[in-house]
Amino acid sequence: MNVSRAEGACRRRASPWRPVPAISRSAISRSARPLSGAAALAVLAGIVLTGMLSVTPLAAQDRPEGPISLFPPTVVAPEGPDTPQNGAQEGPPGAAPSAPAPVGTAPETPPETPQYEGIQVDRLQELDTESLGILEADSGGLGVDAWAGSDRALVAALIRSLPGDPASPTLRALTTRLLLSNARAPGPLGGGAPAGGPTLADAVAGAQGDLDGGFLRLRAERLHAMGELAGLNRLLSIVPQRAEDSWLAQARVDGLLLAGRDQEACSQVRSAVARFAGAAYWGQALVFCQLLAEQRDQAFLGLDLLREEHPDADPVFYALSNLFIGGTVAPPAPEDLTPLTLAMLRLGEGTPPEGLAERAAPLLLHGIAALDSAAPADKAGAAERLVQAAVLPGNALTEAYDAVPFESSELDDPLVRAEALGGVRGRALLVHAAGRETLAQTKAEYLQAALLAAERDGRGFAMARAVQAQLEQVAPAVELAWFAGTAARSLYRVGGFERAGAWAAVLRLDGAKNPESLAAFAALNPLMRLAGGTDPIALGPITSAEGAEGAQDPEAGARLLTAMMLSRALGQDERAWPGVAEGAGSADAVIADEPLDEEPLERLTSLLALSDAAVAGRSGEAALLASHALGDESLGGRHPLALAYAVSALRSVGLGGDARALALEAALDAGL
Repeated sequence: MNVSRAEGACRRRASPWRPVPAISRSAISRSARPLSGAAALAVLAGIVLTGMLSVTPLAAQDRPEGPISLFPPTVVAPEGPDTPQNGAQEGPPGAAPSAPAPVGTAPETPPETPQYEGIQVDRLQELDTESLGILEADSGGLGVDAWAGSDRALVAALIRSLPGDPASPTLRALTTRLLLSNARAPGPLGGGAPAGGPTLADAVAGAQGDLDGGFLRLRAERLHAMGELAGLNRLLSIVPQRAEDSWLAQARVDGLLLAGRDQEACSQVRSAVARFAGAAYWGQALVFCQLLAEQRDQAFLGLDLLREEHPDADPVFYALSNLFIGGTVAPPAPEDLTPLTLAMLRLGEGTPPEGLAERAAPLLLHGIAALDSAAPADKAGAAERLVQAAVLPGNALTEAYDAVPFESSELDDPLVRAEALGGVRGRALLVHAAGRETLAQTKAEYLQAALLAAERDGRGFAMARAVQAQLEQVAPAVELAWFAGTAARSLYRVGGFERAGAWAAVLRLDGAKNPESLAAFAALNPLMRLAGGTDPIALGPITSAEGAEGAQDPEAGARLLTAMMLSRALGQDERAWPGVAEGAGSADAVIADEPLDEEPLERLTSLLALSDAAVAGRSGEAALLASHALGDESLGGRHPLALAYAVSALRSVGLGGDARALALEAALDAGL
């Protein structure tokens, strides 16, 4: 992501709805209950009409001539880098749509995963220990003022409530960059209320109270829980020893062990034993280091002392110590493993437990992916989870798939065999076969099967990243029109907008004689628009493609509404809302409204607090509230209004690339 461009966009920020002045704690309690979509819309509409919410005045040069749209929150005409620059002219209504803007000139592209090891940290620029970070604004960070204006108690509560294994790669990557940013820590509770009186965010912070622990440790704890090993190791490496407590020192050792840097870890252990004497962990870590150095007499003496002083401390560690005296050890449960006990299992060449990759904590996946005694399929499964979480690059998964062995008979008919195998092995077989294939038609068949299988198993993002290089090798051609839709969706998921547009052009060309290709091209229209295409989302009867002529399809209505809300939240103008022109009682209008009527709008207070943060330009707080408001499940199950709020808020605080990536992820997860 071009951070300087994002900061410029932030200065020109188009604001969402105004903060709610002075809301009581009882009001928060009442609004915390999930509301139906219709009830929530009625409440929000009532607030607008009674003047509790108003649009922030725009600068004179940005003020539109006509009325300002209030829904979704930041719908204004895009400007600057948000404006597509592909030179395409919008045709009249009903004209054939154009392909999306190429990636080089499209609005915002999804931010890339930072390469932490190459970052140089300038210690002269450090503000204080709590504000330490490894990402500056020009390397993926959110800037030194990311927490400016935010209350410490609220920020601490939001960080603590972040899920350990969130389903959204976009929100997870954004949260990681935020926690690793070199930014001034937020001020303490009671540091003064903002001008204009308390907001909803202030009320929430007061209700939850401040939390213990320094801000540096708070961020490190979340990174540890989320499995962000490379960033965590880099961050902890610049923490001065005077600022380390026992947990930070332990986290540093854990990270080094999982990275296979045992000697560095043991150097830290020997230093920490004297500073944190008496803690069971440091005694156990010292035993590991003595075993590593083949100082067995000292290690066994240390074990005896540990059993006397800490008989109940980590039974898995004591059990695995039997590996070093020739004993037999039953594989521990994946949930009971820690970085230290996994290192003991690795050093003692013990047998890993079954289901290791699926059941282990996120941080342990790094150690599992490099565990020699683990089955190749388990190592590939660990890599899948890490790539799905946007922690590792796609080539790490490709290499893990290639390491899974297959019989020659399995490679003779990979499509049939992969369906029989299923799971990680089935997906690995398809990717392996595609990599060996030179014929474009056959390679496309294998890639399509791999992408669809991964999508069914909740690994769509991981597979899209793993096969992106192979997709680049397949030239878009009319002969592959049957594959074009799958290829385009996969590329949109990982930000390959230009190549996705080329596949869409194949469908458009083939659609002149093939109705199926024309329908597939029309189905890509919302994704092209969300990726920055110039043509508004096409409206038409909300009908089922598979049912009888004129049969209504409620799911299609929900998808169309979601796409339009997301596009409007990105600041893109659309022609009309579905069903409005036909009247409130029309079939299309009823079906378009049904998803909002039936689906509850949860976490309303978080959405309103998100609006407060976005209006005030509190980018770090807005990023946390977006994650909190959307929860830890797939975005496909989230209310369209909640998605629009999050996308709009991120865009308004200068995080346009993240907003567009979130919109595309939500659209794809919703089945578009």
